[in-house]
Amino acid sequence: MPKKKILVSIAFNNWGLQDKEEKRLTKEWIDYRMEVFQTFTLKSLKNQTNQDFITFVQYDQRSEELVQDALNQYEELPENVKFVKKSAFNTLVNKEVEGHDYFYLVRIDSDDMYHKDHIEYLHQHDPTNSDTVVITNKVGYIYDAPQDRLATIDLPSPPFYTIIYDANEYLEGKRIKLKGHLSVQELPHEEITDRRYLVIIHQSNTSTSFENAYDKQEIEDTAEKEEILEWFFGKKKVSWMDKLKSKLFKR
Repeated sequence: MPKKKILVSIAFNNWGLQDKEEKRLTKEWIDYRMEVFQTFTLKSLKNQTNQDFITFVQYDQRSEELVQDALNQYEELPENVKFVKKSAFNTLVNKEVEGHDYFYLVRIDSDDMYHKDHIEYLHQHDPTNSDTVVITNKVGYIYDAPQDRLATIDLPSPPFYTIIYDANEYLEGKRIKLKGHLSVQELPHEEITDRRYLVIIHQSNTSTSFENAYDKQEIEDTAEKEEILEWFFGKKKVSWMDKLKSKLFKR
């Protein structure tokens, strides 16, 4: 039976937006983003029903000291979640996928979330076609954390996708080159049809807002909203909501 590996790739502060780059190397930006990551994305990773995956959170090596200082303010990370220099990413991936037939490279931003059984879904997944390169997910949810508002969202090509690599080809240097998220749709792909991601609106989103979200339908029913949020946060809503209101959003 072919051996599959699942890796999650997260960019912490190594985006290529030149006008924002220096800001993302500052203590203020890193401390806030770490709080967001710990509250949302890390919770999503910890809540996965299947923990058989490795996450590499990549940071700009120029900010290494600030990133490590920020990490020291929290509980130790799980063994399968690692903060690494961006420059070390390929070497670490090579080490993890060696001895495997193929692997799934799962993308998510450092302030968003996946459904708690998403990793299990990927472990059970087999491509419909042999030439499938990417698994996409156009439909999901968007959550306005400060205002506690939830909506369904349908996007043309959101940044929630998984690239399927032949492990040996990757080790030989093959890479899937993307020209932005929209280019994912140009590759041989198949779509996940259920809502498996949660876009988080916090206080300093750079490109997304709840009001301007594409093709959005707000969920008004309280019971339905709570049930959906449990898929991502777990049942202890009171604890994380109190944290959001008392600390994260009082700035």
